[in-house]
Amino acid sequence: MKIKMLALATASLIAISPASVGASKPVYGAWGYDSTAMDVSTRPGDDFFAYVNGAWYKRTPIAADRTFVGIDSVLNDQIDKDVRDIIEDSAKDPAQDGHIGQQVGDFYASWMDEKAIEARGLEPAKPYLNKIAAVRSRDQLIDLFGTVGYQSPVGIFIDSDPKNPSRYAVFASQSGLGLPGRDYYLLTGAKYDAFRTAYRAYITKILTLSGEQDASAKADRIFALETALAKVHWTPERSRDVKATNNPKTRAQLAKFAAQLEWNRLLKDQGLGATRSVIVRQPSAITDSARMIASEPLQTWKDYLTFHFISDHAQFLPKAFDDARFDFYGKTLADVPAQRDRWKRGVSLVDDSLGEAVGQIYVQRHYPAESDRQVHELVDDILGALKDKIEHNSWMDAATRKAALAKLASFDPRLGHPKKYIDYSSLVVNRDDLFGNAMRSEQFDWNLQ
Repeated sequence: MKIKMLALATASLIAISPASVGASKPVYGAWGYDSTAMDVSTRPGDDFFAYVNGAWYKRTPIAADRTFVGIDSVLNDQIDKDVRDIIEDSAKDPAQDGHIGQQVGDFYASWMDEKAIEARGLEPAKPYLNKIAAVRSRDQLIDLFGTVGYQSPVGIFIDSDPKNPSRYAVFASQSGLGLPGRDYYLLTGAKYDAFRTAYRAYITKILTLSGEQDASAKADRIFALETALAKVHWTPERSRDVKATNNPKTRAQLAKFAAQLEWNRLLKDQGLGATRSVIVRQPSAITDSARMIASEPLQTWKDYLTFHFISDHAQFLPKAFDDARFDFYGKTLADVPAQRDRWKRGVSLVDDSLGEAVGQIYVQRHYPAESDRQVHELVDDILGALKDKIEHNSWMDAATRKAALAKLASFDPRLGHPKKYIDYSSLVVNRDDLFGNAMRSEQFDWNLQ
């Protein structure tokens, strides 16, 4: 479904540019509201959105490579252009911004070199696919489930502890599906039948492009495996239950829980061998999924891993793989008619992989010291006004006032840029190795977590 969003202009501080500092004319329109956007023929009690935005909605097109339009998309387009200038400058002269300039420029250059990507074909992925082909036991299968870049029926991630937000915790969650969620496998009706048919065809196409024999039969088995996983997955509403999904288990308890996952091996593979406990989010789904590791044929799991590895990294492979993925996930599922321009996708890729390196250069170019001073002055004034209100209001007792002042004092504003940038120095980026850059970036992100 395409959505038109009329977002209020709440721009990120990072979007402030020298041109906008002290500008006499607003960049995105005057303060207030645009009465021409209204559809006064609609009664506000019947459809308030249409009443306020109806005329704007009818006259405003959605770009072919987007699912929405609004102030967010306008700002994002401008930021993309500013970031493109930075990245392309770095690609032309990687040394101008030091090591981060080299990383940014070479990552982007490797993405834009479409001829080299076509010439290499599937070869860059072969070492990773060979690891799947070499699996001969369930133990080796677990090792791949615990390796960055490979799909797994159980996802391991790190987030703040729901009962103690001051510390991080390791979580285990149901995972492993190629469609957006369990409903896509289980709900009846023409809409979901069409999604399932298209997904089977997509699996077949990816395996065929990869040179797999009996691609159609393998696609049927992969889809059947994912459907079985979907049947044991918790519903979305149950997975949002904060109490039901908070199930801490010690390492000793894990050893007896979903034993087929071989927790000691799985966690060690992910660099989490020393963790003392894991919060299990959907216990029954994970135990049932773990049983399938033992009950389903090893070859089916290997085919499953092969498909997902190629699908997950299709954008770093030749155009046929990239197009196949977009045709399904973009056109069919998201209803996006056209792929984004390659340079835009390259900007997003580099931003995802080296975000704070790009941001560091962006701030140097587009966030002058005077803007930084003004924003800090503004926030300091707001904090001072809040402190004055707390100190002089009449309804707080002494204990409440003390607690409120302590809470205000703990506020730590992050304005325009981080106090300390991520250190990307250990991430190796080569100008002629897009696939390797992407895989090393995945590993870097996991190590950072």
